[in-house]
Amino acid sequence: MKKRSLLFFTLFIGLLSCHQVFAGKLSKGITKIVEHVEQTYAPDKRNSVFDLEIKKKRKTLTLIGVTSIAQAKNELIIALKSKHYKIIDSLRLLPDAQLGTKTYGVVNLSVVNLRRKVSFASEMMTQALLGTPVRILQEDEWYRVRTPDDYIAWVASSSIYPMTKAEYNSWNAADKIMVTAAYGFTYEKPDEDSQTVSDVVSGNMLKWEGTEGNYYQVSYPDGHKAYLPLSSGIPESKWVNAFDQNAEGLIRTSKTLLGIPYLWGGMSTKGMDCSGFIRTVMFAHGIILPRDASQQALVGERVELSDGFSHLKQGDLLFFGSKATPEQKERVIHVALYLGNQKFIHSQGYVHISSFNPEDKDFDEYNLNRLLSATRILGHVGSTNISTVKTNPYYQPQ
Repeated sequence: MKKRSLLFFTLFIGLLSCHQVFAGKLSKGITKIVEHVEQTYAPDKRNSVFDLEIKKKRKTLTLIGVTSIAQAKNELIIALKSKHYKIIDSLRLLPDAQLGTKTYGVVNLSVVNLRRKVSFASEMMTQALLGTPVRILQEDEWYRVRTPDDYIAWVASSSIYPMTKAEYNSWNAADKIMVTAAYGFTYEKPDEDSQTVSDVVSGNMLKWEGTEGNYYQVSYPDGHKAYLPLSSGIPESKWVNAFDQNAEGLIRTSKTLLGIPYLWGGMSTKGMDCSGFIRTVMFAHGIILPRDASQQALVGERVELSDGFSHLKQGDLLFFGSKATPEQKERVIHVALYLGNQKFIHSQGYVHISSFNPEDKDFDEYNLNRLLSATRILGHVGSTNISTVKTNPYYQPQ
């Protein structure tokens, strides 16, 4: 019996090896075409998807995977056909048709973690807050979603409430309460001694169902209801119309976050990384920036630093990292908000204030030595990649 099993195993491995050889390896020409399309249309995996596998059998290529860019798929097929290959197209375009009509969604928990892969052990890429509208691109036990700052990552499906376009539009059009408390709770009854429903953090949005005593009656994206203390929130309409998009407002908000611990990928008052801190401060004033420091460095007006700090204004963003060398490009890995008088506030270890002045007790020689550039956001809100909750398409009717 053991001999027969061994013989069967040997034959199986032989057949598998023959299949691999028969499938053939991809030529340099095919590889170059794929690389060109990927670099042209999907150079940044944070805001585009181009997950492709190609199986080759003689002059037939089977395209397997998913992409979020229709033009990339079309150009790839055209280029491969020009090399006289027959194409079997199994490359799905996102949002995936398998989702049906529910390709929209809203975050249903106070803070959700978006990860690189479908696993709680995978790297956390960013976070999204309760009430944030998203586009659902794909389902694979988890949801692959795109956020209003154009970030794509995977999130546990229990964190998102999927919606049709009509349901999504209804949510966006509804009156809401914006949570302003750094941290708090909602309750089953208008009474802090009643059962808690969930925690909430600054920036959360809940549908406003009415007011009872000292509480807002609110509902979550999935429809379940709760009560939020009046002291913990403000009507969204009042918040939107009272934006103080100026340096004083940004600095005041940034200082309310002093002491919050650093968290890689964090973007809430539970913990935040450097760019998550900037993104959180800006969002409190209705401004939506790109998610990461290297992306934030590309928007707004560049501020000259060759003459020291004389051109900087309060509210400017400062960027730090590795300077360009003949071997590598400049690499931005940290960001801070300029307070004036050579001081800046940032999340590094925790949110705190540092200084470029050697005479100050908060002197930060490490970051002074790796200062790269600065940009001005104020005065440029509404320009490319600097939207607001009034203008960002995710908050508008679809």
